[in-house]
Amino acid sequence: MVGNECVANIGPLQRRRRRMIAVWAFVTAAAITVALMTAAAPRPWRVLLFVPIWLGVLASFESSSRTCVMLAARGLRNMDDGDERVEDPGELRQLTRQSRQVHVRALVLSAALTGALYVL
Repeated sequence: MVGNECVANIGPLQRRRRRMIAVWAFVTAAAITVALMTAAAPRPWRVLLFVPIWLGVLASFESSSRTCVMLAARGLRNMDDGDERVEDPGELRQLTRQSRQVHVRALVLSAALTGALYVL
């Protein structure tokens, strides 16, 4: 499974964990947003929302793409039986591509969402 096909490096349990992280991060971001707006905090404080938003978006994208960026960076996979090395060079290249895409998409969307909350 190489080329443009998705090469998974996380299994169903790992994906579920990332969805839970995403929910936690988005709830945290929402709570901070409400607190900042209720307290009439200066707008620059809203930039802090980037961190939980980014964590939520990254975890969500990792789950949907079946790609953990940290495992990919170390050349590993965890299909729910523990970490194991990815031996196939083609799979490793594809995982690196997928990981880069997850990073870029998460960064762009997180910046856009944080920007939208900043001007709100």
